[in-house]
Amino acid sequence: MTQPLLSVPGPSFEDIFATGHVKRWHTKPEAVAQTLADHLAKVAMLADRLGRHLGEAYTPQLAYETLMLALDHDLPETEHGDIPNPAKRWLNTRLVGPYDYEVAVDWWQARGQSAAEPSPLAEQLLWVADILEAAGRYWVYGLDHGLRHQMIFEACTVTRRVRPDLLPVVAEALRAA
Repeated sequence: MTQPLLSVPGPSFEDIFATGHVKRWHTKPEAVAQTLADHLAKVAMLADRLGRHLGEAYTPQLAYETLMLALDHDLPETEHGDIPNPAKRWLNTRLVGPYDYEVAVDWWQARGQSAAEPSPLAEQLLWVADILEAAGRYWVYGLDHGLRHQMIFEACTVTRRVRPDLLPVVAEALRAA
């Protein structure tokens, strides 16, 4: 067996294949179901598109880091399924550490302990892309009209708080949805 190029723990093949079966938005009505794999791919593409909007600040190294962060940010859901954000916020108030590390699979915890901290810009791009993907997705496929508008408002609010310079491109993405 060959040695891996990276010493940072990663998901098992079972976890990777499971992303196509983990249903998201299971607590909200949707016209078309979404899988975790679909979500991860779209968040990665959106984060990269947002990063490109930043011009020279979005270096090849930052692009790589952003894409890797986006492609696996929700992989622990292969273990326990999608947990809606209100439940995650509630869990974070009651757990010793952050939800993602307290209830996550073993390799995820090991990765958190062995990997370097992601750059703040990569994390910001992920946060904005994650909420943008949810807002765009729910705008197109969600059946709860009140939540549709709330998601768009939340996408703009998060962007304004995290990376206000991305508001024009976020507005463009929301118009396209």
